[in-house]
Amino acid sequence: MDEQLLLEHLRGALAAGEIWPALQPQVDLQTRRIVGFEVLARWSSLTLGPVPPVRFIPVAEQAGLLDGLVLHLVRQACAQASAWPGDFQLAFNLAPTQFLDLGIVDEISAAAAAGGLALQRVCIEITESSLFHSNATAQRAIALFKQAGMRLALDDFGTGHSSLTRLQALPFDEIKIDASFVRALETDANSLKIVTAVLGLGQSLGVHVVAEGIENERQAAILARMGCALGQGYLWGAPQAAAQARQALERHGGFSRRDRPLDTSPFQRFHQLESLYEAAPVGLGFIDAQLRVVSANARIGEMLGLDLSQATGRAVDQLVDGRRLADFAQALQRVLDGEPLSPLEYRRRDTGAISLIALQQVRSASGQPLGVSVFAMDVSERVAAERTLQETIAHYREVIALAPNVTWAAGPDGSIDYMGQTWEWSPMSTSAERHARWRERMDEADQVRVRAEWLAHLPSKQPFETVFRILWPDGTWKWVRSRARPQFDAQGEVRRWYGLITDITAEHALAQRVQALEARSGRR
Repeated sequence: MDEQLLLEHLRGALAAGEIWPALQPQVDLQTRRIVGFEVLARWSSLTLGPVPPVRFIPVAEQAGLLDGLVLHLVRQACAQASAWPGDFQLAFNLAPTQFLDLGIVDEISAAAAAGGLALQRVCIEITESSLFHSNATAQRAIALFKQAGMRLALDDFGTGHSSLTRLQALPFDEIKIDASFVRALETDANSLKIVTAVLGLGQSLGVHVVAEGIENERQAAILARMGCALGQGYLWGAPQAAAQARQALERHGGFSRRDRPLDTSPFQRFHQLESLYEAAPVGLGFIDAQLRVVSANARIGEMLGLDLSQATGRAVDQLVDGRRLADFAQALQRVLDGEPLSPLEYRRRDTGAISLIALQQVRSASGQPLGVSVFAMDVSERVAAERTLQETIAHYREVIALAPNVTWAAGPDGSIDYMGQTWEWSPMSTSAERHARWRERMDEADQVRVRAEWLAHLPSKQPFETVFRILWPDGTWKWVRSRARPQFDAQGEVRRWYGLITDITAEHALAQRVQALEARSGRR
């Protein structure tokens, strides 16, 4: 169909109301709630069927019908959305030529007011090409939209030749990253870098950044991790009629974008990391994919004995100089290849200081390995404490091996849950095993008697004492005395029993001799 015939149908379409506003959701990438809708023109012709915007918008602009078309969309969309809950915004696109007429500002303001929507909830999207009109009228129109209370968004950013000076000077509230960069995030490293730069620019200017053309969860997740606040695309729906848009709003909920965006940009993170590097009490460093030192704080230099002024930019295998880190480069490569490694222990030969080094692979937002993060902690005191503890335990075991007493403990119900080292049975490693061995070596009659005495005594909550025989590893029978005292809680209930077993073989033998002497004396 030629343009003249299309124009004739277009004139009738405006009068017949065949052109209608389609709304595409814009969402907060963290909460996934709707912050607004971009309003796009759709033509459902009774004669021609659906006509794509790329066909009829240029015809409308050339014929001078574009202002009327836009005002129609503003009035209709504002009237439909003004009764919906929330303070979401509606965004409308203007062609560059429309900024050459200052009257467009009042006309759009009146159309929004006629639709019942506050101007603070109207956003005017401006393409980059609009910024290059040398005509002062276009610049004045942009300023007037802002003065009227409407928000301004720079659309398709990155596809034109924006002057950063002009961008900073104009009162934009949003920058919209062109969809072509978003679609290439996962496959094109340059697109990822451009998106990162735009996000940093938006954060530096204190404006929201909207990523267009998001089609899958992977893209949304990458953008959210990079600090992008807002997103738009087919992941949340195509441009849709008002009824479907309202259902989406009710389903996902609304979210206000009026606050100054939270600065989560890579530039902000850089300054945060710089501060952490300097103040951290632990060693921090980063090794790139070529195993070169990119950054390191002073603490890690102290731990590893490195001159950081000489280390930065050099490969790790050039720094080890035959020390115990000689295989450090191999460990880094293994981590870079995705292999998880346990922390490494490193001792400085000159000072004896010991560090524990943990390595973690670092990936970009798109999953590309970037290098290895190095975390080092001085564990010299901990290692010394562990050695002291081991020596103390060894000393304790030696003392126990010489002592004539064995400790034990039980719960409130009398169940023995701790049995100390037995001087002749030190190979037994657990309390349960030691207790079992004691019971096996007790006289069978004593086993039954002592158990019955113990259980019968528990309710008294009084100190306990009994005597029994036990077979020693050397084959002799020994007499022992077992005593226990209760420990009480604040309510006066027994919390635990603590006991001590003492070898009384000599004492028992002496008592037996005394009894024998007394018996003989009595017979006389």
